[in-house]
Amino acid sequence: MTTWLLHDHLNGSLDIKEGVEFAGALAPRQRSDLHALTPHLYRLDEHVLDTAREQANRRWQHKLPPGICAILHADIDAQILREQLSRFCLFRVQKGQTRYCRYFDPRVMTHLRWILTDGQLHSLLWHIQNWELMDSNGQWILTSPPESSAGRMMRLTLDEKQRFYLEILPAIRECLKHWRAMYPDRLRDDAEAGLYLASRFARAQALGLGNMKDCLALVLHEVLVHPRVKDHPRVAAVIDAVKEGASYQKATAHWSSEDWQAIQKQLNAEGRVT
Repeated sequence: MTTWLLHDHLNGSLDIKEGVEFAGALAPRQRSDLHALTPHLYRLDEHVLDTAREQANRRWQHKLPPGICAILHADIDAQILREQLSRFCLFRVQKGQTRYCRYFDPRVMTHLRWILTDGQLHSLLWHIQNWELMDSNGQWILTSPPESSAGRMMRLTLDEKQRFYLEILPAIRECLKHWRAMYPDRLRDDAEAGLYLASRFARAQALGLGNMKDCLALVLHEVLVHPRVKDHPRVAAVIDAVKEGASYQKATAHWSSEDWQAIQKQLNAEGRVT
C-alpha cells in the first residue's frame, strides 16, 4: 500500500527532510489562480509516518492551523491521484457555477463525512483506501469510501442544504470549541456532533434569528445550559423581540452565570417551562 501526504504549505513548512517525495501541487484546471493556494501532495515512506503524525499533533496542541491535511493510503499513480484531488477542489453549486472548497483541510473534511451523501463521499475517495485526518478533538480519524450504488461523480454538486452547512461550518467549529471546553469527555466525533449542531442552527434560523452571531449564542445556550432553553419565558421573550429588530446575542450577553443557573434549574425541575 502506497502512503501519501497532503500538506497545506500556507500553514507552515513540512518539517520532514527524509522519506518524502514531492508529487506536485493540486491544480484545478478551471482555476489557475488557485494553484499557488492549494496543498502539496507527497509520497511518504512508511517509516516517517509517526514523524508526520507527531508534527500534526504539535500544531494541534499549540492551537495552530493544520499543516498536515491528511495521510492517504492508495495504490495509484501519483498523477492520477493528483488529478482526482485537484478536480474536487471545485464543487458545483448551481448550474454552470462552481465554488472553490478547501475540502482537504481537516477542519472541513471531518464534517464532510456527514455533509456529503454516501455517493458523493465514495466519489471523493475514489481510488483511496483510507483517508486519515486529525479532527478538532486531536484524535486521528480514518475514513474509507462508503458503499454506494451511485455511479462515479466526476464533480460534486451541492444542494441548498449542503451549501448552508458549509457556510455555517465556522460557527459549528466555534460552538464545538466551547462545548468541548465545558464537557471534554462528552464529544468524541465531529461528524455526530456537527450534524446535531447543524440541526440546531437551522432551527435557530427558523425561529427568526437571521444573524449568525444570534444563532451561535442561542445554540451555545442550548448545548451548555439546556436543550430546551428557548422554552423558558425569559429566553422566549428575547427571541420574540428579535422579530422586532433586537439582537439575541446582545440582549443575553449581560446575563450572569446565576441567571443561567436559575434558568437551567427551572427547566430541569419542570421538564418544560410554560
